[in-house]
Amino acid sequence: MCPGLAFLPNRAILILMSFSEKQFTSINSQGLHRIVYNDWGPRDGFPVICVHGLTGNGHDFDFLAEELIRDGYRIIAVDLPGRGRSDFLPSPHDYNYKQYFHDIMGLLAHLGVGGPASVDWIGISLGGLLGIYLAGLKDTPIRRMVINDVGPEVPKKALDFIHQVISQSYTFDTVHALEKRMRATRGLTWGPVTDDQWRHMAEHNARALDGGQITYAYDPEIAVVFESQPIGDVDLWPFWDSIACPLLVLQGKQSVILTGDILKKMDERGPSFDLHVFKGCGHVPSLMAPDQIDVVRKWLDNKS
Repeated sequence: MCPGLAFLPNRAILILMSFSEKQFTSINSQGLHRIVYNDWGPRDGFPVICVHGLTGNGHDFDFLAEELIRDGYRIIAVDLPGRGRSDFLPSPHDYNYKQYFHDIMGLLAHLGVGGPASVDWIGISLGGLLGIYLAGLKDTPIRRMVINDVGPEVPKKALDFIHQVISQSYTFDTVHALEKRMRATRGLTWGPVTDDQWRHMAEHNARALDGGQITYAYDPEIAVVFESQPIGDVDLWPFWDSIACPLLVLQGKQSVILTGDILKKMDERGPSFDLHVFKGCGHVPSLMAPDQIDVVRKWLDNKS
């Protein structure tokens, strides 16, 4: 061990030695934009692409990544455009499936992967929808896939509520105030989250404003997609039916997104899949609790 790191706790040493922030340039309808991603683990490890939900970012996978790299995986956790550290797009109408898919393919090319069965995929909500789309293509780069609390369709009632929430403007005086609201709005859906994890997530979900206040680290213009191309109007069942890779579906027991009716339909058509239901969770299980991480980790190990 480097003598200069001796004073740090083991977790901090692991992060410093295994994590780096990287970026590449992608293109949108108005020009170029920067995409940022977190690169964890050995560079020769099998790549696992991690894609967050609608208002999330790559740091949503930090606690999962810390565990998966112990098994030799290389974890790539991306910030989609308009989220986290990636650039906001000039035109809000570019916040759509076509753009996200273009950015993901650009990421794979940037990493030098993308051939058939060349990556594993872990997708939370929106990230799961993108995974369904990509996994349903011929010669898909996805070898194995984990989708967290989403299926090939999303109930319109739930989408209307999400649209209402993200269309509002939120400002806070401190990160602590933002954390307090996160606890109030997500505490009943994420499952068990420690105080340290709440602080970590608040810090990485905060964006500074010019006036000194802070807001959430996503572009509020992502709400335009619900008006121009609602997610609920996108039919992903044909892609679901074409999936051939091993598949793990995670559901929060109280989910309003991945409902029992949708799960039943998924089971009746398309690929076979393993299912794990987390009690005490809604949309979405955070993938930060030890039992949630353990389910993903064991499934990946058993399917290798």
